[in-house]
Amino acid sequence: MDWLHPALVGVHATAGGLGLLLAGPVMLAPKRRGRHPLLGRAYAISAGVLCLTAFGLVAYDPAGLVGLAVLGTLAVVWIAGGVWLARRRPVLRGSRHAWRVWHLSLMGSSVIALVTAFLIQVAEGHLVAWVAPTVAGTLLITFANIRELARQAARPATLTS
Repeated sequence: MDWLHPALVGVHATAGGLGLLLAGPVMLAPKRRGRHPLLGRAYAISAGVLCLTAFGLVAYDPAGLVGLAVLGTLAVVWIAGGVWLARRRPVLRGSRHAWRVWHLSLMGSSVIALVTAFLIQVAEGHLVAWVAPTVAGTLLITFANIRELARQAARPATLTS
């Protein structure tokens, strides 16, 4: 089974690279049918493969990769939640579009996790690599949520509580 570790690393690196390449276009694509859902599905699949292969790699070095295992677990939960919201579009707080804020937060958090994991590898675990993506990403998610909430407030109310 000497081939398993290099195979996992190869699939992991490919999925991670693809996820990082897709994250920007998904976030910038207009939020309507067409490009955004298509790119979003590709992102979710690549990020999911990335996280699953990360769990396999943790088995080779549990003590050294425990932090990344936690990050991968969080990313899987965020991706699954974001995909679930996009598919189900539940009515939250009496609004047909309130799910979008949660979707944006969850998927944005998954991007933060991917960027963090990448920077940790590049910077060899430096503390800044753990903190900077979270700080910057949280600010971006906050501004995007403020914009989305303003957009929702401008819409005529279609449902009442």
